[in-house]
Amino acid sequence: MKKIFYAMALLSVIACFAVACSDDEPNNDGGNTDIEEVVPGTNHKILVAYFSEPLPDGVDAVTSASRVIVDGDLYGSVQYVATVIREATGGDMVRIQTAQPYPDNFDDLADQADNERQNDIHPALATEIDDFDDYDVVFVGYPIWWYQMPMAMYSFFDKFDCNGKTVIPFSTHGGSGWSGTLEDIRGLVPNATMVDGYSISRNNTATSRSGILNWLREIGMTE
Repeated sequence: MKKIFYAMALLSVIACFAVACSDDEPNNDGGNTDIEEVVPGTNHKILVAYFSEPLPDGVDAVTSASRVIVDGDLYGSVQYVATVIREATGGDMVRIQTAQPYPDNFDDLADQADNERQNDIHPALATEIDDFDDYDVVFVGYPIWWYQMPMAMYSFFDKFDCNGKTVIPFSTHGGSGWSGTLEDIRGLVPNATMVDGYSISRNNTATSRSGILNWLREIGMTE
């Protein structure tokens, strides 16, 4: 498994500097069809929360080591999707950070992520959102690690009660699609309204802006 995890991440880094693929990839690849498609109403207080960690050189990139360069700026793949959503919706954006940063060395990071997964460890978060109760729409973004959400995402749902809110997932992956994470989120916040999410291969993220904007219009978040 560790070799698969490493290979997926390495391919993602290489893809950032290769010719980008089309951004016409379906936005619900691997997802369910039994969730709401449209966000009711138009006057929302929106939060875009995404999971990311800095790499050794200090770049704020997603922990899967996936990076994208867009208009000369360097992003993590999840960070880029979050940025497009924030700009399009006018929402607030926050990065989900663990209290104890993940190791800089990728092998050590992969080992820690696997240990957290196998032992159901929910790492403590440094992230604070004082006015979280005021948000009625919460976008939640994450990479796929070991075929599921990073355990820090479980910590996020432990710490911040999304029940009663509209929850809109988005993710990047190395080929595994949602990997069952929509069902996981639904189980964590059974009283939230789940809206059709956006999941895209990390290889396509750099050219995904138009796809993201189309998805936001489809679910009623932009005109």
